[in-house]
Amino acid sequence: MGGMFEILDTASNSLKTEREVMSYAAQNVANMYTPGYKAKTPVLAARGRNQSFSEMVENLAEGRELGLNSVMLNKNPGAGTMVAAVEVDYSEGSKLYLPNHPLADNDGYVESSNVNAPGESIKMLKAVSSYKAILSVVEMVKAASKEALNMTKNA
Repeated sequence: MGGMFEILDTASNSLKTEREVMSYAAQNVANMYTPGYKAKTPVLAARGRNQSFSEMVENLAEGRELGLNSVMLNKNPGAGTMVAAVEVDYSEGSKLYLPNHPLADNDGYVESSNVNAPGESIKMLKAVSSYKAILSVVEMVKAASKEALNMTKNA
């Protein structure tokens, strides 16, 4: 098992990832009524301790596996999560008949965004729950380090 600093490093990376997930969900909801806006979804991956972010993204982009089994089975644990890519949903939004709108096509229709508001709310709730869980790990490490310091005082 890793030391306290490795645990905090892993937690820090994961907190940053969850904050980014919340940011994409918020961006999608903010653009829910923007004509033609396409929803974006972050794709998460494990961050290896001895592999840089750019190397991991390059591996993903080229379709190579991240080797999660080797990360978990050897003595080189991962370092939390990361956003490896962002997928854009190019499906069409519903068509609204607004013939005087500047973005209307020749038939008078404007494509609305394809954002699924309930789905984005669920993504946000999941990210917030994960964020809180990671913070509880940080609090446990904090309490354990305080206890270790108190033990040295009494020795």
